[in-house]
Amino acid sequence: MVVSPRGDHQGQAIVRASWLYAAPEERERCPACESLRLSDLDLHEMWQAVNGRRTGFVEGCEDCGLVFVNPLPSDEAQATFYSPEGEWGRPRAADDPAPTAKASTRHGAAAWSRMFDAIRHLLPVTTPPAGVRVLDFGCGPGKLLDALQDCGWETFGIETAMERAFRRHRRLVAVPAEPTFDLIVASHVLEHLVNPLALLRQFASASKPGGYLLVSAPGFDALPLHREYKYVINGRAHLTAYTRACMDGLLARSGWQTVDHPGRNDSGAELRDARKLRVLARRASTSLPTPARPLEAARESLRLFYRHTAGRPPLQRLGFFRLSARLVETRRQIRRDIARIRYRLGLRARLLEIYRRCVGTRPAPHSRGTPRSRP
Repeated sequence: MVVSPRGDHQGQAIVRASWLYAAPEERERCPACESLRLSDLDLHEMWQAVNGRRTGFVEGCEDCGLVFVNPLPSDEAQATFYSPEGEWGRPRAADDPAPTAKASTRHGAAAWSRMFDAIRHLLPVTTPPAGVRVLDFGCGPGKLLDALQDCGWETFGIETAMERAFRRHRRLVAVPAEPTFDLIVASHVLEHLVNPLALLRQFASASKPGGYLLVSAPGFDALPLHREYKYVINGRAHLTAYTRACMDGLLARSGWQTVDHPGRNDSGAELRDARKLRVLARRASTSLPTPARPLEAARESLRLFYRHTAGRPPLQRLGFFRLSARLVETRRQIRRDIARIRYRLGLRARLLEIYRRCVGTRPAPHSRGTPRSRP
């Protein structure tokens, strides 16, 4: 019997004995802040079996509030998945039409520029001063870069899955280590990463003093409202999930001070917009405080989500996720064994049927002395 440093929200250690369950290749530390204070929040069915098991966990970090699937894919698996030949990149690389007319990039300009309303008096994105630079990390086809370039920005992008954006914009293969940009955008990028904190720190190094960062990701806070669990976190493309408290804390840890939550939905905006968490932050020159108990928002979101569904099994409602996972895997193994037995019995029955048919079509042997009948 081993006492694990993994603890629940009350800081109690979980005793891991042989009858408790551990997911294959499971991490013991937070992938962002390296904390050992992890808590099981939910069960997660892995996309592929590892060592014969398919049950993992949705876990949360008590120190930074990050929610993530455990186990996480390896760096090699991630690189393959997002390469132009990978499962993510292949369909996007194929769907790469010629660029549209320049005027069309202004369609909906008022909508995208509203995300920067809070800093309009400091950095007017639609009428910027000369020489300002923007980096769009994960720029996709480059629609936002198109609009910013039309307004006068010098535009740079990083994208591994498609080439379309770089017919107009400068391509970078990595985030610069020196202060370069007045604005950095990472729209729906962080949820794809194993370690979002490392990238936010790279952004801080690449930002000019007082520069701005706009990040967006599926909102875990709004899960009870939009109810799209697999959109927020699914273990395939979306590996990590964020509440406002978590995102603000990660930004503070990496040198960014939250300025605004564009599209903030406290009173019921459109459902589509409610799914998204957006944060606008400014590069800070001093250390910043982090939220207290950053994981509580994720717990409350899950509690409200399951309150309006069929609910969880009793063991999960009581917080016994490890024991529940063991039972799930035991049932899965029993089903596999039954299916294997049925297959073998069915194969034997088919072989017997084939044998009987073959024997039944064979001519009957004639006894000696019995004359053959003539046609």
